[in-house]
Amino acid sequence: MNMTLAERIKLILRERHTKQVQFARALGISANYTNLLVNGKKDNISETLAKLIEETYGYSAQWVKYGTGAMISPSAPSAVKLEFIKKVRLMPDEDVASLLAFANALEQVKTCMGVAPKKADALEEDTDETA
Repeated sequence: MNMTLAERIKLILRERHTKQVQFARALGISANYTNLLVNGKKDNISETLAKLIEETYGYSAQWVKYGTGAMISPSAPSAVKLEFIKKVRLMPDEDVASLLAFANALEQVKTCMGVAPKKADALEEDTDETA
């Protein structure tokens, strides 16, 4: 049985422990529009919104929009990273700057200790250097 768009959105909300209003705020859409999606009053979304859901919640845009393909995007961040990102988005810039300073300091400590970056980190560095 193929899930409807409403069922897919409800699943995302349930699995990510997110309320409709939080979902709307995170995606920059209205709570009313989210309610229309959840209640099946809208049966289609834009490619842009599907990609935004992928970036924000980790569900592949193709699955969100059409119900086909892999449910979870292969490049999706882990659940813990998604939870952290959700919290960071709600923080004032000063707090985010403090977290960034902490992350940079942690990276420096790891470098001094000779701790090699994880494979994903190393791949990102290689990509950054070639760009």
